[in-house]
Amino acid sequence: MGRPRLGIGTYGKITRTQIDDGRWAARTRFRDYDGVTRQVKAHGATGAKAEAALKDTLTRRSYTAGGGGLTTDSLVGKLLDCWLADIRQSDRAPQTVEYYERAVEKVIRPALGGITVRECGTARVDAFLRAVPSVSAARDARVVLRQVFGLAARYDLVPSNPVIDAYRPPASRSVPRALSIDDVRELRRRMTAWQEDQRLGPKRAHDLVEIVDVMLGTGGRIGEVLALRWRDVAGLDDVGPVVVTIAGTVVTVKGQGCFRQDHPKTKAGHRSVTVPTFTVEALRRQRDRGIPSDEGLVFPTRMGTARWPSNVRTAWRHVRGDDYAWVRPHSFRKTVGTMVERELGVGAASAQLGHSGIAVTERHYIERAAMAPDTSLILQRLGDLVPYTCPT
Repeated sequence: MGRPRLGIGTYGKITRTQIDDGRWAARTRFRDYDGVTRQVKAHGATGAKAEAALKDTLTRRSYTAGGGGLTTDSLVGKLLDCWLADIRQSDRAPQTVEYYERAVEKVIRPALGGITVRECGTARVDAFLRAVPSVSAARDARVVLRQVFGLAARYDLVPSNPVIDAYRPPASRSVPRALSIDDVRELRRRMTAWQEDQRLGPKRAHDLVEIVDVMLGTGGRIGEVLALRWRDVAGLDDVGPVVVTIAGTVVTVKGQGCFRQDHPKTKAGHRSVTVPTFTVEALRRQRDRGIPSDEGLVFPTRMGTARWPSNVRTAWRHVRGDDYAWVRPHSFRKTVGTMVERELGVGAASAQLGHSGIAVTERHYIERAAMAPDTSLILQRLGDLVPYTCPT
């Protein structure tokens, strides 16, 4: 019966031999990743040192079947470059690629780029993530590193992904906060006053009220509202309901500027919503302004191009006042989600906001009521079961 075949990446019995110059040689058979068994040897001043050197060589050799010319002794910086090249050739959205590049260049590469893949184990990744001063930056870095070392595992550069068991930064604990009816009324008053309080030059953010009214009437993200085209608005001249279809979003990418993307943030985000009367009136006012746009945008710049969401946010910060510093454009979306949930349930709120399920809606978009609903009549039935007589 022949000698059993070695498993891929394993070695056989190690033998030691003293050679003519007084040094020792340690040899063994090693089965490489191409399936071929080869003799591997190493030298040392003693037999023990030669065997230790051989085992170190075998350890380095065990995970060198990677792609892109990578080995376990390649720098993490080279692994990052290889991963980014894959990401750029994928179907990821440009803003997602930019987000990954920012995490790599600002946070990960300065700290880990100069060490080897073999040196970057769970303990080192754990210490790195704990040392990142910003919790949100640490979360971003962990998301990226898990994918980077997932690629390393697919290339057989590491036996397992070292990020999986490393430190997990805490999730955001921000509590959703919605606007009240009085809050909306006051903020609309401030927007109108701010827009009208200008005597010279072009009107600043002349349609901020209309943008906010469309956000409040649809629950759309700021980028989704700025991406609306007139073809996405149905029934504006009819007596019946007006339906707005969320079919895209405006994104900004470094080096590419601001442009309309032909799909919303998520697949579930493509939706049609029936809008209330105040939103219909806002759309009609905007249409009457007659701002030309090659793409037919509802809220273009004066040049007819896509509007930068950051410019709308800047205008909003001028309007809201210190007492409403907590209110951001996304607060209108949370207000819509909260109001719909309280009247029609979380399922309706999730559909209105374009979520694929109710978990995100419940966790991030609905303000919890401090006052429980009045259930006194329901609970009264518990007291009606058994007559009670006060003892004398």
